[in-house]
Amino acid sequence: MGGMTLSSADLPLPAGLDDVDPAYMTQVLRRAGVIAASNRVVAQTEAGVGMTAGYFSSIKKVRCTYAEATDAPTDFVVKAWPSLEIAPKDRIAAMFIKDIQGYRIAPDRFYPRPKTHLAAFDEAAGRYALVMEDVSTFATQKVHEHELTFDEVMRMIPAMVDVAVAWEGCDQGERAAELAGMEVHHWTAPANLDSFKAAMPGGARFMDRMSEMSDSPLFASGTWRARLGVTDLNARMTTRLDAFFTPTRPENGATCTLTHGDMRGDNFFFCDDRPDHPHGWLCIDFQQMFSGPVPSDLGYLLNSGTVLPEVYARESQLRILRAFYDLFMQKTRAYPDYTWDQFLNEYRMMSTIQWLYYVAYGAAIAQAGAFDNDLGMRIELGGKGATLADLPPEQIRQRMWWAKAFANFTATFEAFGLVDHLRALPENHEG
Repeated sequence: MGGMTLSSADLPLPAGLDDVDPAYMTQVLRRAGVIAASNRVVAQTEAGVGMTAGYFSSIKKVRCTYAEATDAPTDFVVKAWPSLEIAPKDRIAAMFIKDIQGYRIAPDRFYPRPKTHLAAFDEAAGRYALVMEDVSTFATQKVHEHELTFDEVMRMIPAMVDVAVAWEGCDQGERAAELAGMEVHHWTAPANLDSFKAAMPGGARFMDRMSEMSDSPLFASGTWRARLGVTDLNARMTTRLDAFFTPTRPENGATCTLTHGDMRGDNFFFCDDRPDHPHGWLCIDFQQMFSGPVPSDLGYLLNSGTVLPEVYARESQLRILRAFYDLFMQKTRAYPDYTWDQFLNEYRMMSTIQWLYYVAYGAAIAQAGAFDNDLGMRIELGGKGATLADLPPEQIRQRMWWAKAFANFTATFEAFGLVDHLRALPENHEG
């Protein structure tokens, strides 16, 4: 598996996808030992990756034709700096570096991933690159249109536990230093929570307004007034972030491990009968890695809108949680006294992360709908009678995921008493 940081003298990194041509792919594949030094890429066909692509990089699929006959793989995915910058450069760079670092962690210490032939960056030069195998040639992507089943989630538990154990106690010692060098910080780091404090007010009131709309397909599972008995849940969470997440800090007795940070369907591929991928599933996109309590990734996965309702129903959630907890307790060395009650409480807190992303980073979409009659929320907020027929396919797909996610959030908030928990917490408007 490739992935060392490479100097510009060793292999110049591309400024963008246009630089990744047959000559460049030849250099990458020779250096990674994929093709012989005498072989070269003479041509390549390219394609996009569709609507599952991220927003903070440019991505293309590449199929290579070689000068010499070889049994080397021909299909690759390439990521480089985005052609359209929708966030400040320093934030895009930080996310790209995290993503690259995720592919460079030793395979026995992190999640199963595609084979990676180049994972490198030169921050000073503003160059970033990933070249990996195209797993879509043999694996099925669990896109949001086809939610994960109970059995598929259970299939993921052993590897998720192994990662939690590999990085347990990473708030201290060598692991803490390693994560600091990777620019991976705890969920409660001021820079992270401050970013939510800054962004959430812009979306909270709009989200609260939509959560009362009984005629909105986004809340077809029931409004939050009807299901949760509250009309200001988003605004309420916005002013209680500090109190809500204080118990997740290691200095306050919380567990700590490394997380993927974006465990949702579009980022998973399932495969069978692959000796080179024995877990039977793979994941991609590590740009939102953070350290946090042991059930953080499980909380994100089960509240991502990309698992079936039968999976996030309370009894099913508890079965999955119990399976994870029991296996973790068999393997942990750092937390032998970790109780089921603490595990459940940490899960309840960390199961809100996907929701916070909706409120904070969905703010721009909500505002565009309300003020400009634009983007996917203009149906609810634009006031000019927009319907699904007026939206492009990308926005229709977003709304499909939003509707599933809101139903998912509602079920978990209801089952785990989020409203009552928030009601007891003090407000803090600082920041």
